[in-house]
Amino acid sequence: MSFSPATFIDIHTHVLPGMDDGPKNLEESAALIRCYTDMGIRQVIASPHYIQGTAWAPSSLSVLDQVAVLQSFLQSQNIAMTIFPGMEIACHKKMGEHLLLNKFLPLGTSSWYLLEPSFTDGADAFFSCLEPLLEQGYSIILAHPERIPALWLAGDALKSLVGQKLRIQLNIGSLLGKFGKESRKAGMELMAANCVYYLASDSHGALNRRPPVQEEWETLEKELGADLLEKLCCLHPAQLLAE
Repeated sequence: MSFSPATFIDIHTHVLPGMDDGPKNLEESAALIRCYTDMGIRQVIASPHYIQGTAWAPSSLSVLDQVAVLQSFLQSQNIAMTIFPGMEIACHKKMGEHLLLNKFLPLGTSSWYLLEPSFTDGADAFFSCLEPLLEQGYSIILAHPERIPALWLAGDALKSLVGQKLRIQLNIGSLLGKFGKESRKAGMELMAANCVYYLASDSHGALNRRPPVQEEWETLEKELGADLLEKLCCLHPAQLLAE
């Protein structure tokens, strides 16, 4: 295996305790982080859900505070991991207004926001949310569109928007078939069209939806090739953290 998982920088994770459907407490967060450090991985971005009007709508300050709390706990346990702040923001009509009010965190120190399409709304509703943000100059990373049924049939419209201000992040689990045949097919079609900029785990726990293990990295390398895997999992995320 020529690809080294240790260089992976995961830009989409749910590692913070008690914020969403990820770990419930610091111990569970540490167990999830150990899944990374056991592979030599040393950098992840925490991207808890932000879903307007629900209990999963944390303030930016609360996310930053929880990153600091988890970072301190990991240090006390001699777990070597650097955690960067972020959010996975559910698409909604008032996103533009909230962005103007600085309610959301971008990923790391970059200007890129991680946007999650709705699993239930139609494609028209999604594009009516996304397109104004791009027109206003916001930089958007689209989280796992391959998992969104409404976007399977709107692939051409989505591909046409990919460019300087829109990047696509696929879930590694989708390419491994963990979210079904349709999600894998949609993901591979986006890969074939050179529309994917990042691969990330979207990890939620040490036992459920954990980051890839060695055998899965080997499968990905056989499927995609070491060079592409390094670009989408390591080089592009490193550039994001350097912005």
